[in-house]
Amino acid sequence: MRFLLAALCLTLVPLAAAQADDPYTVTGVEIDATADNALQAQTRAMQQGQRLAARRLIERLTLAEDRAGTPLDSGAFALDDAIIAEMISGLQIRDEQRSSTRYLAKLDVGFHRRSVARVLENYGIPFVDSPARATLVLPVLDAGGDLVLWRDNPWREAWQSRRFRHALTPMMLASADPETAPITARQALQLDEASLGALAMQYGVTRIAILRAAQQPSEAVRAGGYMVEFAQDGTMAVDTWGPMSFYGGWAEAADFFVIEREDAWKRQSIVRDMEETEMRVTVLYSGIDEWRRLQTALARASLVRNAQLDALSRDGARMTVQYRGALDQLVTELAERGAALEEHPELGWVVLATR
Repeated sequence: MRFLLAALCLTLVPLAAAQADDPYTVTGVEIDATADNALQAQTRAMQQGQRLAARRLIERLTLAEDRAGTPLDSGAFALDDAIIAEMISGLQIRDEQRSSTRYLAKLDVGFHRRSVARVLENYGIPFVDSPARATLVLPVLDAGGDLVLWRDNPWREAWQSRRFRHALTPMMLASADPETAPITARQALQLDEASLGALAMQYGVTRIAILRAAQQPSEAVRAGGYMVEFAQDGTMAVDTWGPMSFYGGWAEAADFFVIEREDAWKRQSIVRDMEETEMRVTVLYSGIDEWRRLQTALARASLVRNAQLDALSRDGARMTVQYRGALDQLVTELAERGAALEEHPELGWVVLATR
C-alpha cells in the first residue's frame, strides 16, 4: 500500500526542468499495462515504469561487474519498490493513452542524488555521477552514395531523442538551416579542420563525433566515423570508431555509441580508493566571469570533497582542495569541466581555464 500511494502521488509531482547534462534524469520510459480496471492498469504501469527507470539510472552510473551478485544486478534487478519510490523526485507523463483496462504512456523520471547515492553505498557499489563534457554529433547519412547531414536524414532523427541529453557522456546536435549550414556532410567526413573548429567554438565544445551510417540490403545499419578533439592550443586530434553493423536499426546504433562512451568514462572516473588527499592550488583567471567558472568547476567536481578559499586577488586565488581518488582522475574530471590542473615550477599546482 505504501508504494501504491507513492506511485499515485508522484503522478501529480511535475519533473523539475533538468540540466542537459543531469545524469539523474531518465527520459522516454515506455509503460504499458492491463488490469481489471483503469486505476489498477495505471498503477501497475507506473510501478513498472519507475522500476525500469531506476534500473536504467543505476546501469548508467555503475559498471556491470560492480553490480554482479547484488540485488542491483541487471539480470535480476530486485530493488524494493518502496525504496525506488523514495529515490524519485518527480515524474512527467507524455503520450498518455488509456481504456477501461489498459494504460500506456511515456515517463520522464527525476531522481534524488542523495537517495540514489545512499542506496549504491549501502550495497558497496562504486559509481560515477559527474558527466563528461558534451559531444557535438554530426550524423551523416550515406544514401547510396549521396551524403546527407541536415534534412531527410533518419540517422539524424535517431540522435534527436531526448534520452542522450542526460547520458554520462551527453550528446548534442548542431541545428541549422540546411541552406546556411556551417558545414556540409562532405566537409565533415573530410575532417575540414577550419569548419570543425568554427563549429566547436560556436557550440562551446571540444569534441565532435562525425558518424557516417548507411542502411544495408540486409536491413542492418552499418555505422562508423571519427572522434575529433580540440586541444587548448586549437590543435585537432582524430580517432576512429567502427565501422560495425547493427540489426536493430538507427536507434540501436546510436545507443551503442553512447553506451560505449559512457562505459569508457566510468572506467576512467570511478573512485575505488575513498581516502582523501589535500592539496593547495593557485587559481589563475583574467576576470570575474572566468574566476566564477573555475570556482564552479572545482566546487562541482564529484571527486572534490571540499574547496576552501584562502586568499583572493584580481587575477588569482589560493585554495585548499580535498579530493578523493587518484590525481590523474581529478585532472581528467576538471578538464571535462573546462579547467586545467597543471604543475607550475614556481606556483605549484595551478588551475587554468581551457576552451
